[in-house]
Amino acid sequence: MKVLITGGSGQVAGQLLPGLVGRYDVRGCDLVDGDLSDAHTAAKLVDGADAVVHLAAVPEPDASWADLIGPNIRAVTNVLAAAGRAKVVLASSIHVMGLHRGRPVEPHWPPAPCCAYGATKAFAEAAARAHSHRHGNSVICLRLGATTPTPQAGQSAGAWLAPADLQQLVVCALETPVRFGIYHGVSANSAREWSTTNDIGYRPVCDAATHPDPSSSAGVWEPCQPEREL
Repeated sequence: MKVLITGGSGQVAGQLLPGLVGRYDVRGCDLVDGDLSDAHTAAKLVDGADAVVHLAAVPEPDASWADLIGPNIRAVTNVLAAAGRAKVVLASSIHVMGLHRGRPVEPHWPPAPCCAYGATKAFAEAAARAHSHRHGNSVICLRLGATTPTPQAGQSAGAWLAPADLQQLVVCALETPVRFGIYHGVSANSAREWSTTNDIGYRPVCDAATHPDPSSSAGVWEPCQPEREL
């Protein structure tokens, strides 16, 4: 299978690629190769791929709409259009569900984004569903949590997605016959905030609780807080 990884030089791709290289014919692309918010460029980069793992995005919860529209909305619709009937694995985010307070949050609950970034990912999921319906291809949306090599200081303990679990999750998404699905991308954390219920065979094995002294580097995930009380 020829697999294109968008956002190929990013942090998530760096943790994912060891689990894909050697298993698939993998190539990556990034902004240096062209801007996916341009439809012609997206078509050129996606051409020839049997599957696309779309990681490229602005992943900042505090980003403005102006900064998000190109990379998080136009690029998604362009990649879907360019993919045609090829399989697409779309990186969404648990920010799509950030306002839910019940625990564990189930993937089938209605989207409740906590920020503009989460809202663009909710749009991406809706666009992916429509594309799969119209074209008959498999599109799998993965709501990735805090995708870091180890849990980070101050990070929600239930949101961590370990590299090994990320790799397993994406392989399951690439190989499943499921036509469309949305799944939470988190590890088997003892602090269970996000349900990993799925029908694609994903069985996470890592647990943030096994890292008692998390590092203090960047990568914190928490539901976005309002700027002020209304």
